[in-house]
Amino acid sequence: MCFDFVFQNILIILTARMFYDLTKILRSQVEVIRLKRLVEMKNLKDGMTIAADIYTSSDRVPLVPKGSVVTADMIETLKLNEIHRVTIEIKEGSGYNEPLPIVQPYLNEQLREAAISSIRNMFAAIKESVLSEEGMSTAFQAVKEIDPIVEELVDSLTADTRPYIHILDLKSYDEYTYHHSLSVSVLSIAIGQGLGFNEEKLRFLGRCAMLHDIGKILIPNEIINKPSRLTVQEYEIIKSHTIRGYDYLKRGNIGDESLRLSVMCHHEKVDGSGYLLGLKGDKVPFMSQIVSAADIYDAITSYRSYRTPISPAVAIETVMGQSNVAFSYDIVKALIEKLELYPINSRVELSDGRRGLVVDNTSSMRPIVRIVNTTEIVDLMSPKSLSLVITRILSEEEE
Repeated sequence: MCFDFVFQNILIILTARMFYDLTKILRSQVEVIRLKRLVEMKNLKDGMTIAADIYTSSDRVPLVPKGSVVTADMIETLKLNEIHRVTIEIKEGSGYNEPLPIVQPYLNEQLREAAISSIRNMFAAIKESVLSEEGMSTAFQAVKEIDPIVEELVDSLTADTRPYIHILDLKSYDEYTYHHSLSVSVLSIAIGQGLGFNEEKLRFLGRCAMLHDIGKILIPNEIINKPSRLTVQEYEIIKSHTIRGYDYLKRGNIGDESLRLSVMCHHEKVDGSGYLLGLKGDKVPFMSQIVSAADIYDAITSYRSYRTPISPAVAIETVMGQSNVAFSYDIVKALIEKLELYPINSRVELSDGRRGLVVDNTSSMRPIVRIVNTTEIVDLMSPKSLSLVITRILSEEEE
């Protein structure tokens, strides 16, 4: 009888252990991959999880930190601070018949967050320095602190063995200015790689790109973020951001004259039609031309409150149209050769209104798409699909 009791206890322990091990295995096999989705405030609900730090335009400390669970009080606070959209965590799904291979982001999350944080601190410090002379030294120091970030960007992009880059994971509805500065820097470095620049030149180029819009911090927000057409006077003020950026960098003794001129001249055009100086040909610094191409591509493929983005393929056509007008054709060629237009897993809309998921992008401008909620595969290179085009990449909010 004692033997039976011992045997029963051993059996219970072994069964429990087997159940524990099986549970661990099952959990590992069904591990949830966390994605992000941008939602309007009206769609934000209690219990959702915030996927990215939320800042106001002037704060360096997040108003709501990443990982916070949404409550009714939080929603009211966000509304009071005029936050219109937030990023939440979602589960893999949305009707696209997953699973698909998970594509590694072009920049790791830690570097991306560090870069955005440095850019945010720089912009906030400069804005504060305008209000007080005491803040000038702090602002100049914040500007100089982007140098190690640029070095890390160059090191990361140089070490990446993939032949193409994509910047979809860098784009965001919120904090556009910060993400735009980072995206333009990444694109510019990639173009420089395509042109055969050494690491020293890539760092110089990355720094120019990161600082290219620094003068916009000194322009009133109501003009920068105006959703309607600018008046002639307002457009002249916007154009002044180039010289304002140059003056600010010179006051802080930041960079050498070639860097400051490269920042100032990113709206000049080689045909002489740019601003502010109307420089022509090789008088426009080559680094400025690279930043200009990256700036245009990122701007027209990004989401803004007053405009929807155009598709990457159309954006490339637009940039190509500026060859030997705004910048050298060699720059456009390097951009095209380095850019991955439709990364695997990107959600797209076709010209017939159907939506799908890119499952093969061997043909960069005409990928293979799997239609949402079906098993139908559309090869945009096949003769029967030549009338179809991708009209846009969907935002996370639209998926």
